[in-house]
Order: sequence, then C-alpha cells, then structure tokens
Amino acid sequence: MSVDAAELLRELDVHVASGSTEATLILRPRGGTAFEARILPLVEHIDSHMVRSRLSGRRDSPASTILFLGATATRSIVERATSGEFDLLTQTPLRLIHDGRVLEAAPPPEPIAPPPLKGRPAWVRWALARHLLLNRTPTRQPDHATALGSSQQAISQAARALGDLVVDDGHGLVAPDPGRLLEHWRGEYPGPGGQRFGWYALNPVTELADQVVRLAELLEVQTLISGDVAADHLAPWKLPTTALVYVTEPIDLSGDGFVPVALEEANVVTSIPRDPTLWRLASSVKTGDREGTALLADPAIVYWDLLMSGTQDCEEAAAHLADLLIGKRR
Repeated sequence: MSVDAAELLRELDVHVASGSTEATLILRPRGGTAFEARILPLVEHIDSHMVRSRLSGRRDSPASTILFLGATATRSIVERATSGEFDLLTQTPLRLIHDGRVLEAAPPPEPIAPPPLKGRPAWVRWALARHLLLNRTPTRQPDHATALGSSQQAISQAARALGDLVVDDGHGLVAPDPGRLLEHWRGEYPGPGGQRFGWYALNPVTELADQVVRLAELLEVQTLISGDVAADHLAPWKLPTTALVYVTEPIDLSGDGFVPVALEEANVVTSIPRDPTLWRLASSVKTGDREGTALLADPAIVYWDLLMSGTQDCEEAAAHLADLLIGKRR
C-alpha cells in the first residue's frame, strides 16, 4: 500500500491489516465490517477510460475486490462506485466508497469565536493570569511586574480585578484553582489580535516554521512560534498541519518558496499581534533542523490559538495543553 493510501485511510479512521495475499489488505472502518481489498496505485484522476484499462488487466481479481485510489474522480466513476461495481478512495473530497456505502471524514470542529473586545484591552490582567498559570509557587508583585514589563501598581490593579481567582498567601500571589483561572482567562481573552498573512509551501509545516524563523532573523525581525507546531513541542498530540508564527513586523516570504494565499488555504500564517505581552512569557526551545533555538509562545497562548484554529483534533490537543497548565498528568 502506498504512503498516500495509508494516510487517507488513517484520516478516515479505517484500520488496516494484512490480507490473505501480499496484494490484498483487510480494511476495517470504525463501527463497520472488515473487508478485503486490492488497492491499486495512486493516480491523479480516475475516469472511465482509466478504470476500463485497469480492470482489463486484472482478470485475476473480481472488480468488487478492487479499490481504486485517486486524488479525484469523475462523477460517473463515483456513481458506479456507489452502485457497488467497485470500491473507491479519493483524496478530494476525502471519502471511501465500499459496497455502495460512502464513508467520509468527520468535518473539523467550527472555530470557537473569541469574546468581543469591550473597551480598552486589559493586556496586563490577562498576562498576569497567564503568568500565574506558569508559576505555581507564590510570586511577589515586583517579580510579576518585572516579568511582564509592567508597574507594580498595574499588577496590583490586575490582581484585584481577578477577584478570588488569585490570593496573596503572604509570600506572593498564587492561583488557588488553576483550572478555574484558565477557564476564566479563556472566556474573556480576545486573542493577540493584529494582522495575519497567509502563505503556502510544500515542506512539512515544522520545517516551514523553522524556515520562517531563519528568514526573519536575517531581516532582524523577532519571531514567536505558536499553534500546532508549538503544541507539538509542549504537549505532543496531533500532527501539525499549520504553522503560526508571530512577528514584530511584516515579512515577505514570496521569494523563498512561499506563495501568498487566503488564510483559510494557508499552511503558514504570520501574524503581527496587538498583545504586547506575548514575547514576555515566551520560552526557548531547540529547533529541529538546525543548530540554534526558537521562541515558543507560552502554553496559554498556544492553547488559545489551538482552540481558535478549528483544525482536526484541535480540541483534544488543547486539552493536553490545559492539563499541562493546571498541573494534571495524563
């Protein structure tokens, strides 16, 4: 079986096992009955001419056991597959047709709408909540102020605004219930905001994120990695599909293998955030394909970006980050 077929079947939640011969496989859809199939090599487009030529050379296998694999297929081919003539697996749209029944991937969850911003952004209060989640031991107000680049007066006002979500135990400020604080912060944080730019390139997104960091360094632009790629560093769970890189000013990637695209089509997004506290709580990590380090957004920002992305498995990945933030272990 080709790597492409394996990836498509995995996305459809179809279990794959060895068949009765080297040329066949046992496929078991979730909640369905297992069946044996002979998967033909991947082609770009499946039409009647291609099917006729493939079937004429497969006298050893009945058409009903053959699974055609293609990036796309004509309408007539889809109709023949749904009539039960043969099985079909396509990439666009992603679907498996077996014995006339259609199995499609579950749609990704709708992105969670951020709360509307009312009045002046409370960047210091929201950053204090994140800092309290990152620091489990009591921390004095001057230390919070230094970490966040703020004044002690602003920290004091922010702590009062958080009410009983934060207490001073005599040694410093601490969050008695991190889970409740995280939920409160998520409910009122409007996001980093700012401008976003969509890009598309062919390499794996982890490599693309690192490439953006390298290019930005040459331009003396600061970067901060968030979203899927940062989550894969902090609490691995899902395969990164989009690279989100915060930058301090716009950078043009079009001369380095990137194509500008709409945000919904992008696998790389660069963003100039409004939230001035993002770099204050960033952490440094080793990069994958070069000597050096990159800055990651703090886990709370990564958690927020995952939830708002609406990508496949984003809620499960965000739940793992939430466990990290509130001190749980899976």
